[in-house]
Amino acid sequence: MQRTLRCVVCAVALMATAACAGGEEIDDANAASGPRPERARFKNLVVSGRDVREVDLNGDSQPDQWYIQAGSTVVRVERDLNFDGRPDAYEYPDASGQPVEEEMDLDVDGIIDVVNYYNGGLLTRKELSTDFTGRIAVVKFYDTEGELSRIERDSDNDGKVDVWEYYQSKRKIRTGRDVDGDGAPDVFDDVDS
Repeated sequence: MQRTLRCVVCAVALMATAACAGGEEIDDANAASGPRPERARFKNLVVSGRDVREVDLNGDSQPDQWYIQAGSTVVRVERDLNFDGRPDAYEYPDASGQPVEEEMDLDVDGIIDVVNYYNGGLLTRKELSTDFTGRIAVVKFYDTEGELSRIERDSDNDGKVDVWEYYQSKRKIRTGRDVDGDGAPDVFDDVDS
C-alpha cells in the first residue's frame, strides 16, 4: 500500500504543473531567526482573502488541485495526489511559474515528509523524513545538470549528519563517515567502478 501510494504521488506530481506565477525563494537555515514563510510544514498556510481556483484532474467532479492566488499572482499550488479531497502536495512557484519549493506528505498524516528545492525549475536539493515524522534524516544534493552529486545522512537519528555519499556520472564514488562526532567526515571508503 505504501509503495502504491508513493507511486501515485510521484506520477501525479510529475503530470501536474503550475500554470501561473508567484512565490518566493527562502533559506530555511535563516528561517528560525524571524517569522517563518508560509509553508505547509510550518502549518501557517493562509487562504482567507485569496482567490482559489479549483481543477479536477481525474474527472470525478471533485477538485484535486487548487491554485491559491494573491491578486493575479499564484502563491501556492495544492494537490490532492491520492484523491481523498485533501491536499498532500504543495508547490510554491516563482514569478515565471517555475517551482521554487515543493512539499509532500507521502503517508497522508498531515506531516510533510519530503521537501524539494528548485533553481530555475531544476531540482537542487531534496530533504527526506525517512521515518515519516517530519524529522529530516536524508538530504540529496543535485548539480547544475540535475544529477545527484551528494547525499548526507543522519544515520543515528541524533540530528547531525554522519554519512556523506558522493556521486559522479550517476555512480557513487565515495562514502565519508563521521566517527568522532565533530560533524565532518573522518573516514572515507572509495567505491570501485
